Order: sequence, then structure tokens, then C-alpha cells
Amino acid sequence: MFILGLETTGPVGSAALIDENGNCLQRQTTEKMSHLRELTPMAQELVRERGIRMRDLQAVAASVGPGSFTGIRIGVTTARTLGQALKVPCIAVSPLAIFREKCRPEEKKAVAVIFNARRRQVYGAVFRADGSVALAPGPYMLDDVLAVTEKLAGPETVVFYGDGVDAYETLISPEWRERGFYVLAGPEERYQTASMVCREALRKFERGETCSYAELKPDYMRIAEAEQRLKDGSLAAMRRAKLERMRNA
Repeated sequence: MFILGLETTGPVGSAALIDENGNCLQRQTTEKMSHLRELTPMAQELVRERGIRMRDLQAVAASVGPGSFTGIRIGVTTARTLGQALKVPCIAVSPLAIFREKCRPEEKKAVAVIFNARRRQVYGAVFRADGSVALAPGPYMLDDVLAVTEKLAGPETVVFYGDGVDAYETLISPEWRERGFYVLAGPEERYQTASMVCREALRKFERGETCSYAELKPDYMRIAEAEQRLKDGSLAAMRRAKLERMRNA
């Protein structure tokens, strides 16, 4: 049994292949935001290396968001296309939820995930050391996530993951980091990967949590900034102001 997993919600895309025993192979893009060009060739390379054919896949999993709007569309569209062509079910995976596997109860290590949504906004989640949810995956202000981690820190060490760490490192209490209450995950394990997607997809497959290709949908959590401006009228106001400036130039 084999499941193909796709991760395209971050700056670096990846594809992975897992079997029923949890053995996993992964390929990762060599350039940032090259998902569209490299995703399918990586998947084909994995299948060839494993000595199987695409039609031997039992399911296709995709990281459905939140994250990069363009990346989400590429990953979900690719998974839907493969699911339809191969006549196999799809599996929707949250790139925030997959970080739960980083929890370490024996070491009392909790997990905080933050994806940068700009202007101190994040897509975030917090999991206690035992894997239970302290803050459900969703769109938040950075301060909302930090307020939850402050309640856990001390009895547990909170490890921060995601590209929000890159953007907001200086806002994640340096004092608490010095005291060992907070830890920033290193670059080699900070970001979501297709291997993580595959491991979560295998668990969901075993529980029967699959869907048809038509039911696999992106989960943006928050509409794009341009769409929000169009919705609230600020985009039209910006255009009027620009025209006015041009007339008065």
C-alpha cells in the first residue's frame, strides 16, 4: 500500500511516498516557489525509485492550507488531478496539524506553529506536550498565540515552528528563550514537509478519513488581501485616490 503526499503551502515544496509500514521517501524543490515546475517530476521520480507505478497508489494526500495561496492551489489541483486519473481517494491534511508529531511528552516539549500572514497576523496552532490541543488551528494575531504559549511555558518547554518564526523572531520573548521556556526550532526542522503530510495521511487513511477528488478543497482560512479590499470597498477607494493624484499631477 502506498500513499503519495504533496506539500506546497510554504516557500519550499516537497513530495513524499509512504507505505503501510511508515517507510517514507521524500523529494524537495531546489528553489523557492518552484512548486508548479517541480512537483509532478518529483512525484514521478519517487514512484520510479520505489519500483512501483502510479496506478499502484492507494491514495493521494495534499496539504490543503493555510499557507501560500498560490502554493495551496498548485498542490490541491495536482492531487485532484491524480486522484481523478488514478481513480483513488484523496486525503486532506492541515499543515498546522501535522506539527503535532513534534510534541514530546517524555521531554515535556509543547509545540507552537506560526505561519506568517503579515502585519503580525499568523495562521497558528498550539499543542501541549501530550499532543492535546491548547489552541486550535486557525487565523490569529501573533499576540493571541503567544498568550496561550505563556500559560504553558515553565511546566513545559514550548518549541516554535513555521515561517512565522523567521518573520517574528524578535517578538518571541528573548528573555523566555534565555530561560529555556521557549525554543525556536532550527531551520532544518522548522518548516512543513511532505513526509509529515504522508505520516498524517497514513493515520487518516487507516481511520477511513478520505474524500473524492471533487471533495478535496483548499482551506485558505482567510481570504486574500486583494479580495478583502474588494469586499470592503477599500480597493475602489485606493483607485479613486490614485486617479485623483494623477489628475492633480
